[in-house]
Amino acid sequence: MARIYPLFSSSKGNCTFFGSPEGGILIDCGVSCKRVCEALADNGISPQAVNSIFITHTHSDHVKGLTVFLKKYPAHIYAQQRNLDILFESGKLPQGAECTAIESGAEVSAAGFTVSAFATPHDTPASCGYRVTYPDGKTAVLCTDLGEVTDTVWASITGADLVLLEANYDPDMLKSGSYPPDLKSRIASDHGHLSNGECGRRLAMLAEGGTMHFVLGHLSEENNTPERAAKAAACALLPRERERDYMLYVAPPCGGKAVVF
Repeated sequence: MARIYPLFSSSKGNCTFFGSPEGGILIDCGVSCKRVCEALADNGISPQAVNSIFITHTHSDHVKGLTVFLKKYPAHIYAQQRNLDILFESGKLPQGAECTAIESGAEVSAAGFTVSAFATPHDTPASCGYRVTYPDGKTAVLCTDLGEVTDTVWASITGADLVLLEANYDPDMLKSGSYPPDLKSRIASDHGHLSNGECGRRLAMLAEGGTMHFVLGHLSEENNTPERAAKAAACALLPRERERDYMLYVAPPCGGKAVVF
């Protein structure tokens, strides 16, 4: 069975492991090395099992722990070239780190997985999601930090066995919350984040295409709740029934466990 481990997923830190205790890959390393290692250990996984780390973009909540982790547990880094340049310039990648540029539409092989990148619209110089094909042929997609689902994004997430899609904010909570107006506008823009409603609408479309496993990710701890995100998704997926016609998980901000598919 294929497994994905959303170890950390929120606006404060993101890190997801694809694979098994025998080996696999991380997507992002947005919390401290210590916390990543503890989360892996809680799932029976050694940090030495991390063969490669794929970076979606360079915001702190996706790369915060990268420097220390690489010093202790060297792994191959994959990212868009613009992001590799930013990471080296900022000192987050040590000189001599093994890196490979992967641009939108390209794919690479790592630890027995085939990983392809696709561009996502976000307020950063370069941003992407990843589609991961497991050795047994199962496919999982991680797609967060995007203001809208473009044609490129849609083509990249369609047909996967499991999709981890962003459900960042509840519009009512964002509107009435304490964030300043410019930040609220940024979050709701087409280069910001996905709302619960838009996420749910896309999950329903994915279900029409045969996807049966969904993970809601990157929930804002200020502008969302797991209950609101799950309710919006389940309503959008009606008349399908949860746990009969599809499986729905909400990735916690920390302490994530294996999702089997």
